[in-house]
Amino acid sequence: MCTNDLRSPLKLWTLLLILVAALPSVANADKEQQCRADIRLLLDSYQQALNDSATNRIVSLYTDDGIFMPSNKPTAVGREQVRLAYQHVFKALDLNVEFHVDEIEHHGEIAFVRTTSDGEIKLLEDNITIKNNSREVFILKRIDSKWKIYRYMFNEMGE
Repeated sequence: MCTNDLRSPLKLWTLLLILVAALPSVANADKEQQCRADIRLLLDSYQQALNDSATNRIVSLYTDDGIFMPSNKPTAVGREQVRLAYQHVFKALDLNVEFHVDEIEHHGEIAFVRTTSDGEIKLLEDNITIKNNSREVFILKRIDSKWKIYRYMFNEMGE
């Protein structure tokens, strides 16, 4: 019977050792899952702020030394330049886009995320709406246990 097998001290110690050895991998898997969930939450917040044309919310998602590298536009370095760049974007465009995560990698306090996005962009000056298909790379930095956008670059994929 099974209960008799566990009465042997050697078998009991072996079973306990196996269980204790497995605990760190379970804890690491939970940490990995939580990390990915936190990163996705940041991307969801960015997507919502972008679609709401909410400059201040977007800037709050960046690190103090964050860099925004939009396609065919100058690079914005630091919060004030990032703020000005998004203000310029929202004066010209109304966005309705959705991000799709293709890859998340993280090592310590740094992560990178590769995404694609699609949706519509309304050109405010011309009052026309166009389809959008882009690909993006986010480099994130964990500061005070929160993921922030450290570097962000995108370009259009075309049709």
